[in-house]
Amino acid sequence: MRCLITGGAGFIASHLAETLRNQNHEVVLFDIRNLPTESPLVEGDIRDTAHLTSTLRNHRTEAVFHLAALPGVRLSVREPARVIDINVQGTTSVLEAARLAGVQRLTFVSSSSVYGLGLPMPFQEDVTPTLPISPYAASKLAGEALCHAYSRLYNLPITVTRLFTVYGPRQRPDLAFYKFIAAITAGQPIPIYGNGDTCRDYTYCTDAARALAATLHLSTPFDIVNIASGLPIPLTEVIAAIEGVAGRPALREHLPPQPGDVDATFADITKAARILHYAPSVSLTDGIRAQWQWQTR
Repeated sequence: MRCLITGGAGFIASHLAETLRNQNHEVVLFDIRNLPTESPLVEGDIRDTAHLTSTLRNHRTEAVFHLAALPGVRLSVREPARVIDINVQGTTSVLEAARLAGVQRLTFVSSSSVYGLGLPMPFQEDVTPTLPISPYAASKLAGEALCHAYSRLYNLPITVTRLFTVYGPRQRPDLAFYKFIAAITAGQPIPIYGNGDTCRDYTYCTDAARALAATLHLSTPFDIVNIASGLPIPLTEVIAAIEGVAGRPALREHLPPQPGDVDATFADITKAARILHYAPSVSLTDGIRAQWQWQTR
């Protein structure tokens, strides 16, 4: 298929583009940043509906993967209006461009943060309520709602994928694993917010990319699916795994809890296994080792 990835110069998008190319799909990237890539890249802002529509038409795009967003819970606490503008208005623009260009299928990348705090675990897509506690999480939930409306009104098949804490090579420098590896390498303390007993369901980048690519084969008009490992891991175990790969202990700096952060995430991935034939294949230790080798090369 002919695919376009918004936010195509980003971390997860780079792995998705590789996966799609390896599956013999044609890939075009759309991003506000003009960075060197192995796929054609069109520079533009997703909020520019006219430019995005013409790009989709010019490349005869059949499927869109919408990854572009202003990410980050903490950034959204500091700059909520900016995050809402880019993430919500941007998603509206992408959906409208896809509708006008006659795109056959769209995949929207959402976030585990839409679930919020204090909910029964594991999180189930069709059972667990969504109670976001940050503007970023709220913007992603708004995007999901827009996707549902466009799917029903305009017969645009859409899959919403809720990704859980993706890590691996090419990870953004503002994310935890990158910060931890950089700190250990420099002999500086790892920042730990709160008492360090948080848990996350981590997803290796290539597992996430394979799951996203698999949405091309769905025939349902609308679906929401968790993409994760299905295994919550305490922060203490993550740090121990990084120490093991690094071959030296980490210094620790305890800091106050951050507003908008959740205590734990844990996905039920039964639906992903059923509809996407998804099964995570990279262990935490192997994934950390791969990121360490990329980051310290």
